Amino acid sequence: MSNDASTMSLETPTDRAEEDRASVFAARTEEDRALVLAAQSDTTAAGQLFDKYYPEIFRYVYHSTLDHAAAEDLTSNVFFSAFRHLELFRWRRIPFRAWLYRIATNELRMHYRKQKRMSAANAGPVDPESPTPVPSADTVAADSDDYRLLQRALLELGQKYRTVIVLRYFEGKSLSEICEITNKREGTVKSLLHRALAQLKDALVRAGLTLP
Repeated sequence: MSNDASTMSLETPTDRAEEDRASVFAARTEEDRALVLAAQSDTTAAGQLFDKYYPEIFRYVYHSTLDHAAAEDLTSNVFFSAFRHLELFRWRRIPFRAWLYRIATNELRMHYRKQKRMSAANAGPVDPESPTPVPSADTVAADSDDYRLLQRALLELGQKYRTVIVLRYFEGKSLSEICEITNKREGTVKSLLHRALAQLKDALVRAGLTLP
């Protein structure tokens, strides 16, 4: 067997798939680099960035809030903030796409803090020993859409747990992408996912869903 044939036999489909993904990532990064540079002075380029990433950022925000109007407002805030600080973006740290997700995550954090303050003001003093209200079995039975039930349970999670669940299972992000977006180590992300899934399962059981 020749050296060339031997070398080719060592290449696996996994290796080729990794090379393809790396090639796609590099091409997308270069395209974004050119658009970001142009967008600092060209509204057309800014519009291209907006059109390219608005759908997935909106989807992420919507899955995190389950509120269409709030998702529209928050997503608009994300791009307003991104374009206002575009000159601060540094390519060596994270991809532009991950930077947008970081801004979106921060917008969600501020959104939930505001909601908590408003709820506390409207509800008056809160008993710290009182558990968070959970939909009754009757309420759950009236809503036969399992997806909506899952979303209700998801909203019970703390934001750091909700974030990793949405990114991993709704947005299909890899662990490395989640690390970039959340600025956390892979071990920390794995731990958050494990705890989040356990809490989500408990929330679904409390809501009356029978799990296998």
